[in-house]
Amino acid sequence: MHHLLCLLFAALQATLLVGSPIEGPNAPLLAAPLAGGDYALPTSIIPQAYEIWITPHFENAPVVSKQFTFDGTVEITAEVSRAATRIIQLHAYDMEQISVVVTKIGDVTSPVVIGAPLLSGDDKHFLNIPVISALNVGDLLNIRINYLGKLNNELDGFYLSSYINFRGEKKWLGVTQFEPTGARRAFPCFDEPSMKATFKLHIAREPLRDVTANMDVLQATNSLVDEFHKDWVWVDFEESVVMSTYLVAFAVHDFGYIGHSTNDKFGILARREFIDSSTSYALNVSPLILEKLENFTDVPYDSQMKVDQIALPDFAAGAMENWGLITYREVNLLHDKFFSTSANKQRIVTVVTHELAHQWFGNLVTPEWWSEIWLNEGFATYFEYFTAATVENSFQLENAFIMDELQPVLESDSRDTTRPMTSTVTNPASATAVFDNIAYNKGAAIVRLLINMIGEIPFRDGIKKYLTDNAYGSVTKDHLWTALESTMPDNILPPEVSLKTVMDSWTENPGYPLITVTRNYEKNEINFEQQRFFSAKKSPPSPGQWHVPITLVTEQNSGDFSSFTIRSWAPPNGIVTLTNVQNLKANEWLIVNPKQIGYYRVNYDESNWKLILAALNSDDGWNKITEINRAQLIDDSMALAKGNYSGYETALSTTEYLEKETAYLPWYTAIKAFSFLGDRLFNEEEASRKFYTEYVKMKLGPLFKHVNGFTYSTSDDHVTRLRRNLALYWSCNLGYSTCKSTARDLFQEWKVRSSPDFYNPIDPDLRSVVYCHGMQNAEDFEFLFERYTKAQHMPSEMSTILTALGCAPSDDLLKRVLNETIKEVDSLIRSQDTRDAFVGVLRNPEGVDVALEFLVTKFAEIKVTYQAFGSVTRLFGAIAPKLNTDEQKKKLEDFLTNNPNEPDNIKAAVRAAIAVVEDNIAWLKDNKKTVLDFFESRVNSSAVVALFSPVVLICAIFATWWT
Repeated sequence: MHHLLCLLFAALQATLLVGSPIEGPNAPLLAAPLAGGDYALPTSIIPQAYEIWITPHFENAPVVSKQFTFDGTVEITAEVSRAATRIIQLHAYDMEQISVVVTKIGDVTSPVVIGAPLLSGDDKHFLNIPVISALNVGDLLNIRINYLGKLNNELDGFYLSSYINFRGEKKWLGVTQFEPTGARRAFPCFDEPSMKATFKLHIAREPLRDVTANMDVLQATNSLVDEFHKDWVWVDFEESVVMSTYLVAFAVHDFGYIGHSTNDKFGILARREFIDSSTSYALNVSPLILEKLENFTDVPYDSQMKVDQIALPDFAAGAMENWGLITYREVNLLHDKFFSTSANKQRIVTVVTHELAHQWFGNLVTPEWWSEIWLNEGFATYFEYFTAATVENSFQLENAFIMDELQPVLESDSRDTTRPMTSTVTNPASATAVFDNIAYNKGAAIVRLLINMIGEIPFRDGIKKYLTDNAYGSVTKDHLWTALESTMPDNILPPEVSLKTVMDSWTENPGYPLITVTRNYEKNEINFEQQRFFSAKKSPPSPGQWHVPITLVTEQNSGDFSSFTIRSWAPPNGIVTLTNVQNLKANEWLIVNPKQIGYYRVNYDESNWKLILAALNSDDGWNKITEINRAQLIDDSMALAKGNYSGYETALSTTEYLEKETAYLPWYTAIKAFSFLGDRLFNEEEASRKFYTEYVKMKLGPLFKHVNGFTYSTSDDHVTRLRRNLALYWSCNLGYSTCKSTARDLFQEWKVRSSPDFYNPIDPDLRSVVYCHGMQNAEDFEFLFERYTKAQHMPSEMSTILTALGCAPSDDLLKRVLNETIKEVDSLIRSQDTRDAFVGVLRNPEGVDVALEFLVTKFAEIKVTYQAFGSVTRLFGAIAPKLNTDEQKKKLEDFLTNNPNEPDNIKAAVRAAIAVVEDNIAWLKDNKKTVLDFFESRVNSSAVVALFSPVVLICAIFATWWT
């Protein structure tokens, strides 16, 4: 399942309908659970096969009470694996009218006597079936359960979605999202990842609707003959391969379908108006990606399974890897050349790759428990960049990995509140919570480290063993270490240390190390010492617990940036010393962690920092450092300064060379750093802020000219388009007159078109800038909002406009955007997009206080409509970095006081946000003067140079765009 960036998650409900747990001295004996504490099912009954019948009722239900419900029957074949079993315990949630019959297979004359089934009535979601008859080890049971389910509007389980077709008609569909614990909302089941079985589906459909599921259709028969279901059809599907409940998927819809022209395994389903215009990119790239993954793993994709991909109007996560029927948000699968951006195209190829990688990592081989979900998501996230890069080799996806995955998780994983990659999961809420950037981003970073450490060929051999030895089964991380160690070359690891010991140091410990590099310049010795890195430095330092592979590049061997050669290992709680490294001279720089393959930050002694800065600021030295490491130097130094490990004078000095920089990754990293500083300084007086603004404008000016402003060419490559968008957006943010005026002119040119919804003169890659900075008043806002309401058939355009609405020029208009997200009826903003609208307002500095007031006063409504995966708690994480005053902090504290009954995960999110605000306030106290003094000195120095430079003076006369 893909994160949004991301990564975007739906809050899990934690109440059940009726019943009470079976407890007390006469409670039946339960087998000890393997994992998950008392939330895990006993292993006394093991499922083998499911057969499921579902009849969904939409707007044309036979009676009003049946509208948006479904009748269900499930027959489960299960084996008794332990004696003294007095209960059958499985999961069911959000169901009514449950009835159960249990028989022994092969002994139909002796039905199993059971008591009344009871729902547990808590967030365990147990369906407890007391067994009165004696059950013996080896007995095969048929457990038949009839029930009534709800087609909910919470984007979880079997849920409702809808869209308006080109005739203006509202069309309903029923779709599924079962990971992690949604299957129990569609049919009673043993809803745990290791409880694998086969599944045979029978879905009833009314005329003019279709049904698609994991497997191919076996047959369709008109066998519903009662008066309420005339002309309905039962669609029977082939039996699935052995898989987990969370991978079962089906959709009842009226979509169109298009298959691949030469590979009948692949097809895409979407609204009919999208089939011809928006499916070709994903449809053509998918077989190429699958082939690359087959070649990498040397394990063929299961021949029984098709690869249908369906674009859904409402979907909580980014996508979901269901075997045979992968589900997506429309914007993550559909590409329209007239409306989709370059970023959207990149998003499609990486998300498709992520989900296809799951066919091996997750579907074929599955973690035993959610606590190690990184075994799924870490691998899929790694492949989404490095396999997609073999198909789209001009996208610079290795660099994208650094900016989209590595840098963000280095930030979040440095907080006190972070968790280890392997974490305890004991309830449905915590099962949802582990789908975070530790599982995805950090997991992928550790996979990347592993591949480089072991070598690609031995790694691939080990992965093949891991997949083949455990196919259709479930695993722990130890299965992975065992497989990789069997193919790993000798002499890679520290002496007498196993791969498990090394890798467990990364997966079992929260956070990551800071490697401090201290050189003895006379003896050519280098000391490497580790401690745990925190975003706010601890005293005394927390010792490092990791086995850290040390890699480095010296100035005279700068061509080594592309190689990964481990020079030594920094042991836990220890120091390692290297001597006579490549004859390193005292006046030459040293850079540790080339291409940032190791998962750690680096600090240097003062002299080495000066040597690095001298190289960056020289005409021929800066580009000897690869762009990944130029970005690393900026990112690490800013994090070190923020955490008080070093000073801002050094950190900000890494940005002085930027007037020479044209590469996207270093600039993206620098903009992120400048944005952090801008957020901190926003509430300061304009006289104090102006030097910050002028400094960034001074550095950004050459890039603005390099990308040729708003002038684009159809021959521009992918990264040039991304770089232009970055340069323009920030040039307008900083107030360049030419940038702002051009955005206004392009907006007005679009606005006066007779058919603006069909004839948009603005290139898709320029629209986010033009929509935001071209909107000047309420009339412009109304025009843009109307375009949003009419963009239902253009998912990427809707996304672009929704974010731009956060640039609205007044508080009242910003409130209007936010209030639209909490409408329960007829909202123009889908629940999957509510968080995007909130974040769009946050991007506007004037919208921060509006968003904060909305969050703390409208939280009851927010919990109802913000259904994207985990978005409710993540709102606090999104807003906290923008807050830096005591008044803002008090609003969060008052929220906790006034809402004592909120669940623990909400309270924890608010406390974490308060801690961030406290850090922000402390940052201003400790660093504001140093930062502002730096900017003032550099701006004034530049002004003096400009005053006495005739060349600059002549340029200034002609460069009238500079403000």
